[in-house]
Amino acid sequence: MLLTTDMDLTFEQAYKIYSTRWAIEVFFKESKQYLGLGKNQAQDFDTQIAATTITMIQYNILSVAKGFSDYESIGEIFRSTKVDTIQLTVTEKIWKMITEILTKLAELFDIDTDSLMEKILVDNQKFTKLINYNSLL
Repeated sequence: MLLTTDMDLTFEQAYKIYSTRWAIEVFFKESKQYLGLGKNQAQDFDTQIAATTITMIQYNILSVAKGFSDYESIGEIFRSTKVDTIQLTVTEKIWKMITEILTKLAELFDIDTDSLMEKILVDNQKFTKLINYNSLL
């Protein structure tokens, strides 16, 4: 049974509206619970829009995957892919940029990337002090 204040709707129309609304509610619940919707703390409006859009794309992809493997619940698919969809922290993003820059420099100077990284990270006293200082914080 469905209750509505719009007396002009037939049962089928009311059911269609309700089922659409229910799908939206499920999207928000599962996206918040499994994909971190609303957890982005950026102050920039464009970043907020991008994070919401990426979450919607992830949800749609996982929903399609559920259609192909119907034996799994959508929550289980979210849980199994949660590790892959966790946003990088600022530190991880910066570290990723640094490693990309060092890799490009190593390629540019035709140096082995691993030995360049080792030289910078291990043999550099200032960098070692910085790492030790950050670990104390």
